[in-house]
Amino acid sequence: MTAWLERAAFRAVGTSCAAAVTAGAHDTRRARAALAAAEAEVAACERALSRFDAASDLCRLNAAGGAWTSVDGRLIEALRLALRAREDTGGRFDPTVLPALVAAGYDRSFEQLDERPARRAVGWRAGAAVEVDESAGSARLDPGAAVDLGGIGKGYAASRALAAMRDAWPMLPGGLVDLGGDLALWGETPERGPWRIAVADPRRPGTNAGVLLLRSGGVATSGRDVRRFGPGGALHHLIDPATGEPALPGPLAVTVVASDAAEAEAHATALAISTQAAAVAYVAGRPEISALYVPPDGEPIPLGSPPLAQTRFVVRAA
Repeated sequence: MTAWLERAAFRAVGTSCAAAVTAGAHDTRRARAALAAAEAEVAACERALSRFDAASDLCRLNAAGGAWTSVDGRLIEALRLALRAREDTGGRFDPTVLPALVAAGYDRSFEQLDERPARRAVGWRAGAAVEVDESAGSARLDPGAAVDLGGIGKGYAASRALAAMRDAWPMLPGGLVDLGGDLALWGETPERGPWRIAVADPRRPGTNAGVLLLRSGGVATSGRDVRRFGPGGALHHLIDPATGEPALPGPLAVTVVASDAAEAEAHATALAISTQAAAVAYVAGRPEISALYVPPDGEPIPLGSPPLAQTRFVVRAA
């Protein structure tokens, strides 16, 4: 029986997004319902988690001055994931870096940023308290603290969107959600094989650092090669919680494979502010993840056991 990918492209969470499902004969209606469910779930996550929408649950929480605030269950769940990630990464990922990120100049959506110089985040400290009360559907922050769920929020939304597709179509053969490079995937492709995920090499346009083969899980990429801002593009969005400033050491980009996209995002953020030696030790101590680390110089370095089909795979024009 012939199978194909039914696809949908949309814009959300400040980036280009896509979803795809494996479909066969007589599956068109179910496939389109699954894709619509994915897009609707991403929109719901954005309404809860965006720091650029003053009406979002996250913005209301950040503006509450330390008071308990009723919020959507999605934000409660995302905050719990973020707090667990802060612990799992030894503080290299910290959802409360928003004041330092704003001080660095990332104070609005990326396409609106200008070249104002960075300033220090006066009074900011890493590890600010975040409390959640799931039974009451509310959360609170330390007075003066603020949360950014940008990367991990995208990973969380991708995983929820994939789950929404499977709920809409319980017999879904396979599906993938891509939110600007944060991927959640499951099942099989139309060829009845794993998903092939190309990992771009930021130093060689048109060339990939490798190709991953996956049947389930999450993939996230973080780096300093694209989202640059400030005078002459000298700054990037990767804040080192130890200093409160854009991190100095680290790779051009790093791609992490984990059991879900939110977990992959948190570890990618941690590795993106790590030296090569620190990254090697970090992944060695966490056998549940693997990574492809692209240093400023030299070849991409597999960490752990990433499911690589190829390295330095050249993309040829069709």
